[in-house]
Amino acid sequence: MNYKNVTLIFLLLSTPILAFEDYDIDGVEDSKDLCPDTPFDVLVNKDGCPKSGEKSQPNNYFGRLTLKVGTDISRDESYEDDSSLNLYANYRYRNWDISISNSRSTTNSSDSKDNSYSDDDIYLSTGYLFNLPSSKLKLSIGSKIVNDDSDSTSSKQRRQGRFGNQYTREEESISSRDNDYFSSVNFTYLLNPKQDIFLYYGYTLSGDSKDMDYEDYSSFSMGTGYLLNNSWYTALSYNYTGSIYPDSDAQQSISWFNSYKFTKNIFATASYRYALDDLSYDHTLSLGLGISFQ
Repeated sequence: MNYKNVTLIFLLLSTPILAFEDYDIDGVEDSKDLCPDTPFDVLVNKDGCPKSGEKSQPNNYFGRLTLKVGTDISRDESYEDDSSLNLYANYRYRNWDISISNSRSTTNSSDSKDNSYSDDDIYLSTGYLFNLPSSKLKLSIGSKIVNDDSDSTSSKQRRQGRFGNQYTREEESISSRDNDYFSSVNFTYLLNPKQDIFLYYGYTLSGDSKDMDYEDYSSFSMGTGYLLNNSWYTALSYNYTGSIYPDSDAQQSISWFNSYKFTKNIFATASYRYALDDLSYDHTLSLGLGISFQ
């Protein structure tokens, strides 16, 4: 399987917590909203509850289901591009949530006709969100569940340096791997009602194959986000992900992320990632469209 996809899906599962989440669009941030399902046209107080004093009925709260479909388009200026279709689902009840995702990808190389592949692995995770004064802390655990027990052959082209023009083509046999297991910590601190800073750290126990023992690795991200208005959130971050191969460098990138709410239930995401290392795709554009039910 392509290591770039491992990072892509892992980041999808561990996206930093947004600075300002307001599902019922009442102007009160979700972590402080004591009435999370207040109707859109009802005036609320500072706690997010109707000014009449009537609180939403907690017995009628069944949680929130979010479904998202997206695509990632990665481009290397010299020789290769990659595209993927991503499916994602998340169910959240109070402070608990569970997520599942899958990705199918195709790689196109300038010097090979047989250059496509598909990744059918399933990523499953669960987490708990702690609401702290002016901050949030989320702890998560999960697994990459291998959905293929067959071996395959992969053809890869390596570039010698970011600005180099010498390439080597490598044919390698890839054996089916065991499942990966990972844990992560997300921390978000609100500098003010519109801006946050966030830190992310994750550690993955890599599953081995019959031919190779893969390295466990760490992932790290830090950045800041800003709420431009009640619908549009934007963030910049630095990202680092270690390699599963002992002789390979870590992946590093700079990302620009955007999330926009069209309505109470429908939202879109868009992000651009620029690679700082030699082995990753230079440019990655990610687009997503989601819907939430509560």
